[in-house]
Amino acid sequence: MTDETFTVGERIIRARFLLPNAVRITHSPPGQPLPPDRPWLRHVLLSTPEVKPEHRLLKVDIDDLNVRIESHDFRVSLREALPPRFGKDAGRLPLGIVVDVPAFQLRLENDRVPDAVSLAWRIEPDESFYGWGEWFNAFRRERGQIKLKIRDAIAPLQHRETYSAIPVFYSSRGYGIFLLNSHPSRWIIDPQRGVLTVDAAGPNADYIVMYGPSLRDLISTYTQLTGRPPLPPRWAFGLMVTGYPQGAQDKVLHFAREHRRRKLPLDAIILDYHWEEKFHNFRWRRSLFPDPQSLISTLRSFGIRLGLILTPFQNKRRRPVQKFLLHLLAHNVSRGAYYDDERALKEYAEGTAKGYFAHDNVRWWFGAGGMVHFTNPAAARWFNDLMRPRYEEGVAFFKNDDGEYLPMDARSHLGLSGREYHNLYGFFYSRALFEGMAELDERRPFIYARSAWAGSQRFPALFLGDQHPSFQHIRRTIRAGLNLSLLGFAHWTADVFGLDGRTTPETHARYAQWALLNPTARYFIRPPDIDDTRFPWSHGPEIEANFRTYAELRYRLLPYFYALAWEAHRTGMPLLRPMRLEFEEPCFDAIEDQAMLGPALLLAPVLTPGATKRTIELPDGVWHDFWTTQSYAGGRAINYPAPLYRLPLLVRGGSIVPLGPVMQFIPDNHRFDTIELHCYPPYPAGCTLYDDDGCTRNYLRGEFWTTAVNATADAGLVKVTIEPTIGRYPADAEPRRITVVLHRMQMPRGVHVNGETWPHWQYDVCTETLRTQVTCPLTTRTVIEVRG
Repeated sequence: MTDETFTVGERIIRARFLLPNAVRITHSPPGQPLPPDRPWLRHVLLSTPEVKPEHRLLKVDIDDLNVRIESHDFRVSLREALPPRFGKDAGRLPLGIVVDVPAFQLRLENDRVPDAVSLAWRIEPDESFYGWGEWFNAFRRERGQIKLKIRDAIAPLQHRETYSAIPVFYSSRGYGIFLLNSHPSRWIIDPQRGVLTVDAAGPNADYIVMYGPSLRDLISTYTQLTGRPPLPPRWAFGLMVTGYPQGAQDKVLHFAREHRRRKLPLDAIILDYHWEEKFHNFRWRRSLFPDPQSLISTLRSFGIRLGLILTPFQNKRRRPVQKFLLHLLAHNVSRGAYYDDERALKEYAEGTAKGYFAHDNVRWWFGAGGMVHFTNPAAARWFNDLMRPRYEEGVAFFKNDDGEYLPMDARSHLGLSGREYHNLYGFFYSRALFEGMAELDERRPFIYARSAWAGSQRFPALFLGDQHPSFQHIRRTIRAGLNLSLLGFAHWTADVFGLDGRTTPETHARYAQWALLNPTARYFIRPPDIDDTRFPWSHGPEIEANFRTYAELRYRLLPYFYALAWEAHRTGMPLLRPMRLEFEEPCFDAIEDQAMLGPALLLAPVLTPGATKRTIELPDGVWHDFWTTQSYAGGRAINYPAPLYRLPLLVRGGSIVPLGPVMQFIPDNHRFDTIELHCYPPYPAGCTLYDDDGCTRNYLRGEFWTTAVNATADAGLVKVTIEPTIGRYPADAEPRRITVVLHRMQMPRGVHVNGETWPHWQYDVCTETLRTQVTCPLTTRTVIEVRG
């Protein structure tokens, strides 16, 4: 590793190039040597090849005693506003009083510490910023404060709190900064002074500057440093559901049968807390689940997989007053389980004796006890060994909840203080479960977490926590999801209807339209005697039909979702994207209420009660309504008709969108061998189909296959070319049955396939579409020509 070192008075500054467009700047405190790397850094940052001087795209220099970084093309010049400050000279984080509802606790927060660090950078008057993790209250920021200290950000707190606070931001000027400091920190954007400052409650003064200049380049660079998401199992793109509080085995099976009877797609059921006998001993609560093996096998016969919620606690004591008040408030205890002794005393004693807890008395929703020490490999193995019997009996995946509770006086196997470990905890929690599952067999681990940090996108799925079924919360989840997307989180979900709260027919319909097309999809139900408004069928046949429409659309989009997931794995590009990521026109800089699902589909959820229209800002080009024959010229705002059962959904002209069949679930052996290719003018257009076995990690060893599809038009002739499939596909793979659908097409004069007249086509005058079905061998090119 080649470093550049500068000595400025009593300070030492090191510049280390990690990539041609990413340089790490490390400051020493005055009169001291350069500090060692923080112990967690090697777990978060990936190794990168050495960057030769001639390949560097950034130049580091000292300007007025401060670091200045310039891009090779002079588009960006970033300067520190003043030297870093350390200890008593650093900025002090404010004292705070926290009312912690889940822990039922009032406490003083004091992050004023002797080893604090402050940094500051010059900013321009019109500069704006994106990032800092999963924030519900803002997308683009031009001024104000951000406090990075995670907590259980229940719905009433989401205007100022977050489950995932990540010290990374991107600037509208084309650079990004990743502060290599996990302590609680306060960031202040002050355009009047022209300064962005950060005060962190601990060392180091250490950060990475990344140069884009585009957001796409910055995401690529950041995920090259911290990792990109693996491919989830194919079934994980289907619909999931959780009941809260957990119902008994017969209720779960009745619900699954009802889903199938009503022909509503479903791929997974996640059992909530009370599946477990004690918190947490990983053994079934037999009063609710007398025959778990029968439950698992019966669900599998329906095509439904089972997931279990986990939390990182082993309870040593009960908190009856807390339990009573929280149940009174949230109705969060399963019927018949209220008086159960849920202390995991055996597991707690073992964890304490072996030093497996980061803290041995942590308060949370359902009691108090030890919080597992996931930086300790032995503790992580112990936790996974407890979990293993459930995995081996057929449980498919785990939802790891409640990673935000680590106290400031906790300890870490890496030597971290609780203050430094607090924001990082979710990273090590997810990594331990992900790697534990990966050691058991070749199945793709699927971990579904709530709290995350830099690098957590490698594990790979995240849910946005607890919301209510309101338009305000739909809007908040869009912001939070788009913020996460910019930091490489490709697989996240805003739970359909949120965690709790009664839906109306309108909020039921509008929430489903938005959240069923998130990268991951799950909805929450509650026992009917608590809330009977959250089932797909709760508000009658029309609302049920709305839910079915968007659930089926999700399943039809599976080939599109899967190809986007492959792109995320290779490049870091998220599935659901801010408009600013796809289109660099200034009018999209602040748009946070519409988004692109991949490069082709524009989603604009209705966010106003009673609205039957909404304004959509269209980029340049031609945009086609997904539902009708209407097309729109871009580069302007349109007023889109959106009656209750219609999600504003537009297709970008010059796109090919692959659609599969409607399915009730996604089988393990599902392949993309029956596909419709929906082609939208103007041409040229193209897409790449991606496929693999859908279940194992063999794709990491090159066992996958891709097929390029292109459409062109010239002098009234539209030509669709399906190229030979490239890659290692199964020997028994059969030719694909592909239906080419040409939209906005005039009545054709004829169709030819591979130069031969083709009689098997239909034209619909009302929808202006031509459909023709062909059988495409994997090894040869297929050319469909349509003469207009």
